[in-house]
Amino acid sequence: MTFLIRTLFITKEVPYPPIGGVSLRTWQNINIMMKFGPIGVFSVSNWSPQNTSLPGVALWKHTNVASQRSNWEKLENRLWWLQSRRHPDANWAYAKTAAEELDAILTKFQPNLVIFEEVWLYPYLNVVKRHQCQIIFDNHNVEASVWQQRHNSIPDFKSQLQAKIQLNHLFSIESDFASQASQVWVCSEDDSSLIKQYYKQVAPTQVIPNGINVAHYNSVYSRECLPATGLENTRHNILFLGQLSYSPNTVAAELLIYQIYPRLRKLYPDSRLLLVGRNPTSSMQVAAQRESGIIVTGSIPDVRPYLAAASVMVVPLLQGGGTRLKILEAFAAGCPVVSTTKGVEGIKARDGEHLLIRNEVEELVEGVNQLWLDSSLGNKLANSAYELVQAEYSWEAVNRKIELAVHQLIPELALSE
Repeated sequence: MTFLIRTLFITKEVPYPPIGGVSLRTWQNINIMMKFGPIGVFSVSNWSPQNTSLPGVALWKHTNVASQRSNWEKLENRLWWLQSRRHPDANWAYAKTAAEELDAILTKFQPNLVIFEEVWLYPYLNVVKRHQCQIIFDNHNVEASVWQQRHNSIPDFKSQLQAKIQLNHLFSIESDFASQASQVWVCSEDDSSLIKQYYKQVAPTQVIPNGINVAHYNSVYSRECLPATGLENTRHNILFLGQLSYSPNTVAAELLIYQIYPRLRKLYPDSRLLLVGRNPTSSMQVAAQRESGIIVTGSIPDVRPYLAAASVMVVPLLQGGGTRLKILEAFAAGCPVVSTTKGVEGIKARDGEHLLIRNEVEELVEGVNQLWLDSSLGNKLANSAYELVQAEYSWEAVNRKIELAVHQLIPELALSE
């Protein structure tokens, strides 16, 4: 007899349609767990979505926590620094009324398994622990490490002090979450080693890679997908994807705007820089107004026309964690990639075989120039990268890893052949 697993996902933001790395990973996990039984989703954010259902999801409850916070809660949030396991980013996703709604959902849905997507949902852990279920903490990044990378060069003392206090609280939250969960999921072997290095007590850890639905990008790979309007001349279009307000992406995008793209524009006057993703900063928008070759899209419903328009994706990341879904999307779409070592961290891709790895500005520029001068090199990298993403990072490949991880928690689950 097949054992059905009832899984409840707790998510920050709405997981569908996936519009960034967090929601892409969450939607991957939801789709894979659908194969084992009914799925429930409890999502929280500071806004209310227009859609009222999620494809294939049996139960969905969304809560706009901003509209539910009492004045007392707002005061408590401002005094977060007085309690070691409170943090502004975790407070953003929490309201006491939302916790009560979650408790009611748990009673109604009675899940065997609850999966928390990201550390910022930690305030709901005690609610879930009152119910009989296994708990997975899906840690998209080792957030304390990312926080250190982002705040290690703050100039003024006041900001340094605030960042230090927030880091100490984040250490406490991430450590407690990792020890209290039944299982911890991380994106790569690098993150698996890192979380064990940071914290003495960690629940059994499983590497569940970021993956993508490779078939979703087939129309781009086969060149059937039309480029976005106005970008039909695709020879010298540079693409960067991501939530542009996320600090590591902001730093990378500014490096492209102010250092990499101007050098390439001198070599290729028809070149364009496509910054595709939600929440662009004001400086990005100003740059786009000043320079016609810089295109900032804001939020878009479908990234594929922009992948179709790109002749290269450049990922000049200097900080961050997890693994970069933007690179996997490029691999699935047949778009050649030039990246820093940090950008490709956690992905089993090799320099010169699947992409070009370059770390200095001039090296990144030369890498793009090399691809634009030698189309056969771009085709070779793209074909090898496509084989890699199919073998290691497709939903089919990730499915087996999730199945084995869940079987350790719920042995009754019948493993597929």
